[in-house]
Amino acid sequence: MPAEAWATVARNPGYTAAFSQATKGVDMRRISLALVAAGALVLAAGGGATDDGVWLFPASHGAATLAAWNAQQGEQDIQGSANQALLLEKDAPLEGNSAAAHVSGVEGLPVQVLSLAYEYRVKDGTCTVTDPRWALFVQGRSGREYEVNLGCKVAPSSPGAESGWIRRSFSQTFIRGQVLRKGGQDALFGRVGGLALVFDQSVGHVYVDNIVVQAKARTNRWTYAGDNGGTHPPGGLAPAFTANQLALLAQTATADEQLTEDELVASLTPDEWSLVSQDELPAG
Repeated sequence: MPAEAWATVARNPGYTAAFSQATKGVDMRRISLALVAAGALVLAAGGGATDDGVWLFPASHGAATLAAWNAQQGEQDIQGSANQALLLEKDAPLEGNSAAAHVSGVEGLPVQVLSLAYEYRVKDGTCTVTDPRWALFVQGRSGREYEVNLGCKVAPSSPGAESGWIRRSFSQTFIRGQVLRKGGQDALFGRVGGLALVFDQSVGHVYVDNIVVQAKARTNRWTYAGDNGGTHPPGGLAPAFTANQLALLAQTATADEQLTEDELVASLTPDEWSLVSQDELPAG
């Protein structure tokens, strides 16, 4: 683990950290790219902390993992000069262990409203199909729980706010398409059951910053630990995955989850595109 990470945690006990624990061809692609661009503009415009009831909690799960905000490792914070970034690290290939940043406050919202983004430091950061990835847990209309993997490497990239950083953006179109492929209409028209940025399949680390979660009026951008929306986290308990969520996380990414957004959109059938384009939940 980077020495500066340990030093920062030692100097800042308030940081959350724990160690040891078929389409319409070119026209369709143009429509999708336009939606991505529009989504990126909205995400980039997101503000910092507001009392919107959305929180982000770093948490280490198991030995040889670390999740913590670290000073002087990130881009400029929305206030202050600490320049924090969120470190997600796994130091040994132990099954079931992960470094994660859990998002609380979006549970129960329709999956269709979700857009996500973050920036990662390129010089020493892991960015693969699986790590880091947004793990989106979906409660299907039938009651079945699904887990959709939205990996770093498959998301569209653009320059970060500062040199040496890359932004990865996950548009509504991309998320809806992946959810549909994972669980059909049962998942697509379901509700968010949980959301976390996870590092668990690789040995290595990544620094992330400017983390954005946008879901209707609930939007937050985290530039440092103080950007949590609201002042009182719900429940007061340390975030954790359920047993079923851990089982879902352990599953191998599907072939669809390894497609880039362009590849996924190009593979959607007209019927799938019609479903992905719906903004309203069907009746019943």
